[in-house]
Amino acid sequence: AATVNLTIYGQEYDITTRGLAVMNMILHGRETSDIRQGDVIAEPQFLAGDTALQTFDFVVANPPFSLKAWSSGLTADNAFGRFEDGMPPEKNGDFAFLLHFLASMKSTGSGAVILPHGVLFRSNKEAVLRERILRRGYIKGIIGLPANLFYGTGIPASILVLDKSEACAERPIFMIDASGGFIKDGNKNRLRERDIHKIIDAFAGELEMPGYSRRVDWAEIASNDFNL
Repeated sequence: AATVNLTIYGQEYDITTRGLAVMNMILHGRETSDIRQGDVIAEPQFLAGDTALQTFDFVVANPPFSLKAWSSGLTADNAFGRFEDGMPPEKNGDFAFLLHFLASMKSTGSGAVILPHGVLFRSNKEAVLRERILRRGYIKGIIGLPANLFYGTGIPASILVLDKSEACAERPIFMIDASGGFIKDGNKNRLRERDIHKIIDAFAGELEMPGYSRRVDWAEIASNDFNL
């Protein structure tokens, strides 16, 4: 297989997990990657000067779900323009992480982030933020995953596929409900190779399959009050 010429940067809050990530990079021949430790909200490690985050071509992330104390240590000085569209709820960090990742993407950047299903439909402050992100055209697709995939939680999550390069007003969103395709593995659920292939084939080809995937136009999203 052809090697892809990538420079890898990463940040992880837990020092043990950060150590595992560094080891993983070495084992995969990526020893030049730069994996740092710290809280991405209060102490983002990759900065472009005093007031802005460094930006990247691709961003992938699996942040902690619905973190209650997400704003601990956040001040006006370390906000780095991430919350100009509004502050996420005090006791739920899902949108804080989403805004961080969007701010970490170049104008030509793309990304994918795993977040709880609640980000798609919760109301109040999150509804305001969701509508603003949608109006900017930054969400390309949503892939709903089976419940009980991740350690530490049984709640279902989804992959938000982010894309700035083709951002436009009234952008349609390609949605996949992949929540039914899995195998039980001990007390967790697991995606099989065929489940993963089905998701990728549908997404890459924008293949519409009844009850599984379709392109949802802006008018329908707006008429549904931006509930995804």
